[in-house]
Amino acid sequence: MLTITPQISGQQANSTLSYSFLMEPLKIHITDSDSTVSEIFVDVTRIGTDTGTAEVTKIKYVQKDINSLGGVILDLSKVMLQLNDFDVYKIQSVSDITGGTGWNSVVSKYIYKFEVYTNQSETKTEILKLPIIGARSFSEFVPAVDYNTTIQELTSAQLSNTNLSGYSIPSFSLKQISTVSDSDYSPTRSTLAVTTGSAPCEGVIHWKSKLGGWMSWGMDLSTTTKGHSYTGKINTGMFKSTSFSGGGNPYVEANYTGSTSTFSISLKHLSLSVEELIAVSEINGTPAIYYQPSASSALELMKLKSASAPIKSLIQGGDFSVSLQRISNTSNRVK
Repeated sequence: MLTITPQISGQQANSTLSYSFLMEPLKIHITDSDSTVSEIFVDVTRIGTDTGTAEVTKIKYVQKDINSLGGVILDLSKVMLQLNDFDVYKIQSVSDITGGTGWNSVVSKYIYKFEVYTNQSETKTEILKLPIIGARSFSEFVPAVDYNTTIQELTSAQLSNTNLSGYSIPSFSLKQISTVSDSDYSPTRSTLAVTTGSAPCEGVIHWKSKLGGWMSWGMDLSTTTKGHSYTGKINTGMFKSTSFSGGGNPYVEANYTGSTSTFSISLKHLSLSVEELIAVSEINGTPAIYYQPSASSALELMKLKSASAPIKSLIQGGDFSVSLQRISNTSNRVK
């Protein structure tokens, strides 16, 4: 008889659909009481999270040798990572995050059905998982994951009481799996127009939380820096003439073939509480961060150069600052 046991007590791996974090280990121990079993096979089927439509099953996608009455370890998260294209961001506005297929950045667009069996028996043991696109730190790890599990450092209600007035922010919550009746397990999402709190002076940053959801924060101070660099190199002398045949004027020839301009911005928000600083400090390690200079501006994907959120015990809080660099640089050619 085939027996499947999660290595971590409290983690779930059975035929009842359940959540897990995609970037956290989900290792199962597989054994069989039949001493003649020498191989373990796993068929994998991807099922549309919002449709319930199954793709063609990948037969024997996983194959492992097993010693007589021994066992094998399989990390289901690693299998799901191989089959998940979660790292594609096509975002120009907050509505792109919450609308269409933007929820794919929070919860996998596929439910994964694993069917485990052996070379001696085709009777299959089923495991169903719906991964959240994120992971918790070791200190925050709890084996069981359900719809109440935190997917962002601060709730949308908490964020709307900060300095985001006049802006819209993405809001997500996990569905309670046991109550879904229409085969749509995608998260509940909305674009929340913030009308409370203060308005930020220097725009808003939106970033993908490592816990799966999205965070937004208004910034009050900024320093912008524009850079310039040359590309290519041409050998030149002191000067040349504007006329090949004679009678021309001297001019200095360009010794480069083009130029590139760069842009970076440093942003700061003053006097955050300890709870707020702990939350925004998790921006370090985010896979995607966007800058929105005004409420009517498009969201621009930026690179996070640095972020600082030190907690000062004397004032029970501190300042939050980030430095961003533009990815879309402007280039020009020189003839």
